Amino acid sequence: MSGITFSLLVILSFAVYAISTVAHSSFPRGATGQGSPLSSTNGTPTEPPITCTTPQHAAGNSNNTITSDSLKRTFLLHLPPSYGRQPQPVVINYHGYTETTQVFAQYSNMAVESDKAGFILVYPQGEDNPTTWNAGIGAYGPTGDADDVQFTRDLISNLEKNYCVDAHRIYVTGYSIGGGMAYRVACNLSTEIAAFATVEGAFYTAPGGCHPSHPVPVLEIHGQADHFAPYTGNPPLLMAAVQPYLSNWLNWDQCSNTTRTFFQQSDVTGIEWPHCADGTVVAHYIISDGGHTWAGATPRPSLGFTTHTIDANVVIWDFFKQFSI
Repeated sequence: MSGITFSLLVILSFAVYAISTVAHSSFPRGATGQGSPLSSTNGTPTEPPITCTTPQHAAGNSNNTITSDSLKRTFLLHLPPSYGRQPQPVVINYHGYTETTQVFAQYSNMAVESDKAGFILVYPQGEDNPTTWNAGIGAYGPTGDADDVQFTRDLISNLEKNYCVDAHRIYVTGYSIGGGMAYRVACNLSTEIAAFATVEGAFYTAPGGCHPSHPVPVLEIHGQADHFAPYTGNPPLLMAAVQPYLSNWLNWDQCSNTTRTFFQQSDVTGIEWPHCADGTVVAHYIISDGGHTWAGATPRPSLGFTTHTIDANVVIWDFFKQFSI
């Protein structure tokens, strides 16, 4: 064998070894973040260590009751299959007008994202008949009679006591009047809420005004063809338009005027104000033909068009997971 041939063989052997080493040591895309499986020495995936000290609970759905402001209040709780080993974030999702937790849980179908991403999902039940939320002051007074801010405060306390939750990553979202309730909670409980999102939110003035104690990340999803919570508001009902609502949050979050279009596809445009105080962000998805519907859900023709260009559950969680307190 000549010296040149021998040298080529050595170089080729080293190249094959280097490529093999890179292939086996690089993480697949998306596998380096939180929740990625650990590996034992033989390559078999292993579970993360158990650090939860709260009572054990089975994964899946359960109906629960607490007492708040002398009332029996109920909520539907969904625990993902990964629950019980380490503290997990919480998403509280408020239903729309006249709905129940069961109906809204089936309609929004957020449990699929909960199971995939590993967050605890809570659907509180509103009071009154028909069911609603005390989300603010409308043309006929408060939009509900119960103290739903206190209910949320008591609900969070119950979850932190009885379930393995990450108290630094508690988020609220909601649909229609439930979106208005998420807004009021962000105003009143900003020390406990890491971020919030609204879908076709019906926004009313919070009693005493909105005074978050620190900047709060905001995501708003709204259809421009929504006739129940119109994009331009409903002045006779004292329901705010989307743009003034966002302007208020831009002020409270001390955002600059710089905007960025981060999504543009079919009927959906996503814009954001990325330069706000304390690293917060205000983001907005505009659905040009969207009705009073949950993006990505099974269509409800009586409420208008449902886009499937985005899935509200996915974009909400993608937004939430960036923030903690």
